[in-house]
This record gives sequence, C-alpha cells and structure tokens, in this order.
Amino acid sequence: MTGALTIILGFASYAFVALAMFRLLKINYFNPIVKLFATYLEPISKSIFFFLNPLLAALALALLLKFVSFYLAYSSGYEPLTLFYISVIDVINSCFRILFYCVIGSVILSWVAPGNNHPLLQIVEEMSDGVLKPIRKFVPPMGGLDFTPIIGLMVLNLINTSFIQIISSFV
Repeated sequence: MTGALTIILGFASYAFVALAMFRLLKINYFNPIVKLFATYLEPISKSIFFFLNPLLAALALALLLKFVSFYLAYSSGYEPLTLFYISVIDVINSCFRILFYCVIGSVILSWVAPGNNHPLLQIVEEMSDGVLKPIRKFVPPMGGLDFTPIIGLMVLNLINTSFIQIISSFV
C-alpha cells in the first residue's frame, strides 16, 4: 500500500512540475493538454498555496508531494531535513530533465515530422523554443545547420549539475 501511494505521489509531483514548466515558459494556454493541466491541477495548487503566484504554487506543491512520497518510502533511514533536500534536488532535476528531453524531442521532430499540429508535439516545440531562443540570439545558423540544440543541452546539463552540487553541499 505504501509503495503504491509513493508512486502515485511521485506521478502527481511530476504533473505539478509540468504545470510549473508550462507557466514558466508561457506555453500556449489554448493547447488542450495545457488547458487540461491548468483546469484540473492549478486550482489544487492555488487553494493550498493561496499566498503564492500560480508558478510558485505549482512548484511548492510538487515539492510537498515529492517530500511526502520520499518520507513514506524512506522515513526510517533518513532525517526529514535530508529528505527535504533530496526532494528539492529531485524537483529541480525533474524540471531540467523535462527541458532536456523537450530539446532532444524537438530536434527529432524537426527531422521526422516538421510542422505537425499535434498538441503534445506543439508543447515539445514551444518548450524547446523557450530554452533555445536566448541561445539563438548569439549563435546564428551556420551553413544551414543549427547548433543551438547542442549548446542548449550542454547549458542545461551545466546548470542542472551546478544546482545539484550547491544543494548537495547542504546535505
């Protein structure tokens, strides 16, 4: 029973991380998938963390759900503060992992199905554009090749590793 609850809380945490990423990158609200997340998940996060803006409320609820799932799974072996730090690391890592796979997915989609109108593929494109747009200002396409995804993936990994090392130093 505890294992199933831990898995459900983990998935719910990922859903709120995705909602936060939609908010952060200003993904098209009229996309049916984004609208589904905003319609059903945002009222939950805003009712619990009513004093925060919707982005921070979604991140705070994702952190809370991740902490509770870790506490249920590992409460006998770790202190709650350690589990909190691990939860913070996992939520931050989840954000960067979503962005990382969106950039990879966008590169693959540009080869396989450019201009596809599927809502999920539009989310992948918009999220990767949110990551790569600042890089494209400094690195123009060279000879028809776009090197910004490679640079974007390296920057995402660098920032993710730096955050994890900084937070891990507190543990």
